[in-house]
Amino acid sequence: MAWLFDRYRHMFALTGYDYPPHYMLIAQAGQLFFCLFAAGQRVIGHAGDLDARDWLVIVAALVVGAAPSFASVVQFHRPMVALMPVHYIAAVVLFWLLPVHGDVAPLILVLGATMTTAVSDFRRAVAYLALFVAAAIGGVVCGVAEQGWLMVLMVCFGGITGQLMQQQLRAMEAEHREHERQQVVDRAGIAGEVHDVVAHSLSIVLLNVTAARRALESGREPGDVDEAIEALRDAESQGREAMGDVRRTIELLRDDGTPETAQPSLADLDSLIAGFRRAGSTVDYHCALPAGVLSSATELAVYRVVQESLSNASRHAPGRPVTVAVAPSADGGVAVRVANPVGAGVRVPRQPAGLGLSGMASRVTNLGGTFRAGPVDGEWVVDARFAAAADAAAPCPIQEVVRGR
Repeated sequence: MAWLFDRYRHMFALTGYDYPPHYMLIAQAGQLFFCLFAAGQRVIGHAGDLDARDWLVIVAALVVGAAPSFASVVQFHRPMVALMPVHYIAAVVLFWLLPVHGDVAPLILVLGATMTTAVSDFRRAVAYLALFVAAAIGGVVCGVAEQGWLMVLMVCFGGITGQLMQQQLRAMEAEHREHERQQVVDRAGIAGEVHDVVAHSLSIVLLNVTAARRALESGREPGDVDEAIEALRDAESQGREAMGDVRRTIELLRDDGTPETAQPSLADLDSLIAGFRRAGSTVDYHCALPAGVLSSATELAVYRVVQESLSNASRHAPGRPVTVAVAPSADGGVAVRVANPVGAGVRVPRQPAGLGLSGMASRVTNLGGTFRAGPVDGEWVVDARFAAAADAAAPCPIQEVVRGR
């Protein structure tokens, strides 16, 4: 059975319609059943009256009616959809040469109209359906089709069903493509989270390790060893925290779930700044908190922008002071500005390199804001402005909080 399904998949791939293989199995089983049943009706209905010519007609009808089923299994080139109506109509006409009461042969037309229109574009489907309808009307006119007009309507219904199946297939394919695209977007977002977490944590760890090394190298004051130990403990704590964050993020990637723990927000900026200060960075932090409620996505983006900017400053300009300012913007949104001096010997990050700047830009623009990063008057400045929410377009009162170095 597996090889037959593979054959059906190959045939559908050649026609450009990715139907499930069991669709074809059911349709061909129905086709063979109708042909055999119609032949049996004639053998029984004309018992004792069949001559060699009648037997030849019955056998020819069976062969012609079953030909599309066998052709779909053995052929390796593109299926000839245009010949399908010919096979179905010819088989029914041959059966009509030996009319019987309660004939099921016209049902072959209904099945043929459904199968043909399901693998044809709209214009061809209309043309093929017209052929099947003409055959059914011909049977009515010749008096060989019982309840002929009902049969004509059934043929039309079969053609409409085939087109509906095709539209359903297209809708399912579009849904699958959208699902795959969303998975790519989700994984890119998780990759950005991993980058932000690891970059920040490693920056803190390296700053603490550097401070510990310098303290141990000097070793002149009684408290140098204690400072080194404290720096190493902080580095160890940051490393463990980073491992936990990475582990949780990887679990999200595996399970396609949502985080169980709360994401960082504006309330976590204090601890973020404190971590860099403990590691030896000089950070001048100013924050004006809006009285209105920001979305969790905006608060997370603000946190990540500050986090990544401080990590970049510690890598590219170690030992230089950093100014961080978070405040409402003029249009009622939120503005973030992180600046640190750059001078001779300081490596300036370029926009295309790595995931840091591009990741920050993506976060901000996805929330409808603007992002700029580059040297301004001897400083490397990261300027991110988040647009106001629809219900918070007007500036709102603020509570000024200034936190010095």
